Amino acid sequence: MLRPDRYHKAEAMLKSYPSYRPVFGATEFRRRNMHYLLPNEEGKAFLYTYIRKNACTSFKMLMMDRVGAKAPRSLEKIRKFRTPVGFRDWDQALLVYRDPVDRAISAFTNKFIDGSGNVDIFRSFEALTGKDAASATFRDYLSYTRNPFSKLDPHTWPQKAHLMDGEYSIVVEMKEISKVMKAELPSVAGYFRKPLNSSNTGAESTEDLSDVPANQIAKYSKSSFEALRPEFEDVYAVDMEMIAQIKKNTPEG
Repeated sequence: MLRPDRYHKAEAMLKSYPSYRPVFGATEFRRRNMHYLLPNEEGKAFLYTYIRKNACTSFKMLMMDRVGAKAPRSLEKIRKFRTPVGFRDWDQALLVYRDPVDRAISAFTNKFIDGSGNVDIFRSFEALTGKDAASATFRDYLSYTRNPFSKLDPHTWPQKAHLMDGEYSIVVEMKEISKVMKAELPSVAGYFRKPLNSSNTGAESTEDLSDVPANQIAKYSKSSFEALRPEFEDVYAVDMEMIAQIKKNTPEG
């Protein structure tokens, strides 16, 4: 929520962004303790919700640098910026979202093919599926995500599950984050000039690799896994509905 004394100053600027206030079902899966006030030189109380695979590494690097933390990156090291559940005293609230299937493809390629920071998700995958994670296929990964979200690795949680109960005044697709941060928080915009910890998807392969073991895939692109889009859209139905509502809320022009 915007502070009353700053409302009029921000009103015109906020009109260019869609807003979103999530509504949750009584039994809907939630993990709502990942909200941070981003450090900045503009003096804004700028709330950010941390969602893995949604440019989160750039936000984490910003906060780690401000506390002088060294690698390895850890959420524990930036705890001082975390807000308590129910916190409401902010000027602007930022939600960064992305296509749920693109996010699932990114998680699979980054963790299972590229092998980046995969110890926890491999352990979870093997415990729930009984299969070797190193040789998992994208279809195996789909089966894994069909388990209750409460049992899954955080990289697979729905985006909506992370959200607070209040209204997000700045809602932006991940690919636009650099432009938005330059406009809203220029003092820290340098952290968002290029993606960090992204998967190595490119244009090397267009064949369907959904049933090829991860340890046998040398070249791939995002389109290599698009065959399972309908199935993943079903898994992440709450995110599909969220994005549809965001698009309805997008100002014209």
